[in-house]
Amino acid sequence: MIACPVCRLELADVPRLADHFWETAEASDGRHVMWLNRHVGFREVPREELRERLERALGE
Repeated sequence: MIACPVCRLELADVPRLADHFWETAEASDGRHVMWLNRHVGFREVPREELRERLERALGE
């Protein structure tokens, strides 16, 4: 299990965390978008690349 660093939602793994971030960013959730900007980057990336970047950012 892994918790979203923004909202603490428990998710099964990093790929599901990436999906969660993808969905919240598409919904323009400011807290999630700001976390992504700060820890992953300002440009939208493909979902698979987001998974890889989250693994690096979270030390997984």
